[in-house]
Amino acid sequence: MAKAHERKSARLLAFVLALIMVASALVYAFRNPSKPEEREIKFDMGEDWKDWIMYLPNGTGYIVYLNYTEKNETLKKFIYNRTLNNINPYVFRDFRPTINYFRSMMIFDYYNYLIDLNRSKVYFAYKQKDVYKNFTLKTGVSAGRLYTVVDETHPVILAYPSYAKKVIDTITGNSTSFNEEYGNYTSRINGSFSYAFILAGDTAKSALTDNGTPIADFYFEGYRMNGSVYEKVVGIHFLRYYFFVKTNKTANKTAYYYYENYDDGFSMAVMGSYNFTNLTQLMPEMRTVIIKFGNKTS
Repeated sequence: MAKAHERKSARLLAFVLALIMVASALVYAFRNPSKPEEREIKFDMGEDWKDWIMYLPNGTGYIVYLNYTEKNETLKKFIYNRTLNNINPYVFRDFRPTINYFRSMMIFDYYNYLIDLNRSKVYFAYKQKDVYKNFTLKTGVSAGRLYTVVDETHPVILAYPSYAKKVIDTITGNSTSFNEEYGNYTSRINGSFSYAFILAGDTAKSALTDNGTPIADFYFEGYRMNGSVYEKVVGIHFLRYYFFVKTNKTANKTAYYYYENYDDGFSMAVMGSYNFTNLTQLMPEMRTVIIKFGNKTS
């Protein structure tokens, strides 16, 4: 029985990866005059990660962005591996787009998804249909959990019912978004990314600690190509007296290294390297200032 379950899981993973991995043929697909059937779009969230986070609910703590149109083979492999680490393939068993690829995907709070399928029609095995604030919610059971699809938005929302409604609430202006609290940091991170990873709020505080004490409430890590150089961008909003620096140690391991420390505690670094594996293991150098008042440390 265990082996049969493993084989079934492997088939599902293969199905999802098949949708993703042919994204490299995207340009050629759209030259084909026989276009897939398009769906009605009532609201367009935009085309990039920075557009989409404007509509994630305030309080979102975990975000992964994956761009499957990346052409560099090393980065593509990295993106596919990160996809396997972050998705539940069973969720996609009943979610069938009419095209053979995903353009990009954002995963938020672990098993909720925004999926760019261009404007193509989507089929979902739902058991219930409701209307919420002029958007149609199609709800069914996937991976033993209730999931809702909203295909009247671009990208498509595939999420737990409560999360799908929260995204619609931000679209309609009835709720604040992720950018309400963290847009001041994301606005300073320029450009598109092939892969990006964000921790915020309590999720960041629990992950970024020093001797058990939280040191940051926002963390961004993104990868992209800059010509022939692999580029990594890291942004952190520190809660304590931490900041980025540059020494010969970092300079010798990178093709270039830039950083900036802002007055509000946000620090950002841009690192370039011709060796992607080494780049993934590099982090900006950090320093801290410890201020003591008598026997107390601040």
